[in-house]
Formats: sequence, C-alpha cells, structure tokens
Amino acid sequence: MSSEKNSASITGKISQVMSSFESYNNKEIYRFDGVGFVITGRLVSGLCGFVIIVLMLMLTFSSAANSVMVAELGGSKAFTAEVIVTENTGASFTDSFSDEGESVDFGHVVQEEMGWDYITNMHISHFEVVVDWSANGGGGGGRQVTFDVSSQGNTTIVSQSDGGNGGTITILWAVNQLPETVSDTSNSAEDFLSSFETEGEWMGGSFTYTSESTLADTTPLTSESIDYTITLIYYTWELENIRELAGI
Repeated sequence: MSSEKNSASITGKISQVMSSFESYNNKEIYRFDGVGFVITGRLVSGLCGFVIIVLMLMLTFSSAANSVMVAELGGSKAFTAEVIVTENTGASFTDSFSDEGESVDFGHVVQEEMGWDYITNMHISHFEVVVDWSANGGGGGGRQVTFDVSSQGNTTIVSQSDGGNGGTITILWAVNQLPETVSDTSNSAEDFLSSFETEGEWMGGSFTYTSESTLADTTPLTSESIDYTITLIYYTWELENIRELAGI
C-alpha cells in the first residue's frame, strides 16, 4: 500500500512539473505591439534547447580533435622515413652504322635481352636510357639520328632526335619516384616499407641512323658512319630511418 502511495505521489509531482512547464511555454513574456511580435515561454525553451545542443556538439568535436591522431583506427600507426636513391649501371653495348637507315632494337623489343628486365625489382625509382653517338668520316656533321624508348608494360614510345656531328640523348623513364621523405599509416614498419613497393619495368627501344649529311650527296665517294653506345642506368630507392610517430 505504501509503494502505491509513493508511486501516486511521484506521478502527481511529475504531472505538476509538466503542467507548470506547459504553462510557462504558453506564457507571454514580452509583447512588442508595435511590430506585432510576442516572445513566449515556448520560444525561450526552444532557444535554450538549441544552445545546449550546440554546446554539446562543440564539446564532442573538441574532444575528437584533441585525441591522438596517430591513427589507432584499425590498429594502424603513423610512420615516416627518409628516401635514399642510388644510381646503378645496367646493360650496355657498343656498335656502329655505316649506312643511312640502319637501325638496332634492344631490350624487350628483342625479347632475349633479359639484361634490360627489371620487372621483379620492387624498388625502382626511374630509368635513364642513354645513347652516346659520334660521326665518322666523309662529309662531317649534318647527320641525323632518332632514339625511341619504351617498356614492355607501357608501349607508348618516347622519341628524341639529334643531329650534327654527335652527341648524347638521355630519356628518363619514371617508375616510382618518391619524395625525399615519406609518411603514411601502417600496422608495422615492414608493412610501411612494402606499401611503397611496386613492380619495375622491362625497358627497350630502338636507335636509327635517320639520314646522312647533305655533303654525302655531293661527294658520293666519301664514306660516312656513326659509332654509338647505348646504356641503361637504373635508380633504386631505399627507406632509411623508418620510425613510428608519436601522438600528433
């Protein structure tokens, strides 16, 4: 019987509070007859509720912004490291052309030339494919050559021409050129390193003695030729001083 009285008492008090609150909501607090506008208790209650919600959202976002951002999301951690790039000399060969229109293929174009294959090297930054050539005999300068480079994975040819009495043509072929410093999130230092690894390329192309000098036409007994050396230079990257970042 006592519990029933307590329950009735609590219910009565709640009813009184709700009745008072409803009376306040309907009460006219300020009346502006000049503009026909009235501020009621309901407007005041709504404004207070809005302010409370805004304060709660601000507190929530502030707490999130000040939390550790080292990405404990999914168990990840933040790592950083310096990138060291090393130059390496690859395949190279030397030969000559004696007649206009002669050409030589190399690398993946020939298929057997596996010395140009770096597909399994996961740390290639970029390649430089270089031809050094010089003119011999007869009419002197004025000769023209064309150098075409591509990879098995990307057959879009990069082509450059040169002329005169000789010179050097260098074609850069990018694979995975990293900045001086790299940062990312990962579960471990080993995973961080492997996240930057990518397959290399099987390089190749062709070199062509495009045309003789104009003097060769006027002096047909003059012998003209060119010597050339084609070299592959490949650059590899390594990560140095891999370290986990503290809370940022």
